[in-house]
Amino acid sequence: MFQKSDFDIFNDQTLNGRMDKVRTVIDPKFEAFAAAAMPILMADGRPWVAHVAKHKMRKVNPPENTWVAFAPNKRGYKMEAHFELGLWDDHLYFYLAIEENMKKTKADGPVIAEKLRGIADRVAELPADFVLSQDHMANNRHSLNEYDAIVDRYAKVKASEVLIGRQIPKDSPLLNEKSDELEAFLLDTLEELLPLYEQLAD
Repeated sequence: MFQKSDFDIFNDQTLNGRMDKVRTVIDPKFEAFAAAAMPILMADGRPWVAHVAKHKMRKVNPPENTWVAFAPNKRGYKMEAHFELGLWDDHLYFYLAIEENMKKTKADGPVIAEKLRGIADRVAELPADFVLSQDHMANNRHSLNEYDAIVDRYAKVKASEVLIGRQIPKDSPLLNEKSDELEAFLLDTLEELLPLYEQLAD
């Protein structure tokens, strides 16, 4: 699984160099986690697929983060609620992600926002180490008590998102190469988020 040394990929400031490290060091770990997560996801009968980020649009600047997304759609994941495991230069994260692409039309935005408001009580009951983010392409972190404000922003601002999950700092004991607890921790996070996903996906 992931360990502190994996964050060294971000020390390479070249596009080709960092992408080579993403493909050889990080992507195999995403695929290994996908093998563990898929039986849990597929228990609901949906055709879940793991989408490892390819960063094909990158021409000059290396990616600041990389991820694997899980969605029951082989064509993509951004247009629906999905799960995302990813790496920034200072932390690993696992989120239930509701991205801006879900607001396909002016009608869809209010519907999705209402569903998000409908899970507010469940979000408030998540373990204390859960956090929020409002942009999967920005390294940020918000507390669960900001959930209502972040959902309101999602309803009003096009370039906004709602991400619910956990962040694991790169100096966490879970990222010690001798630790075997990280996978269990990530799968526990998935299990905690699945009931929220089911309400959003209905």
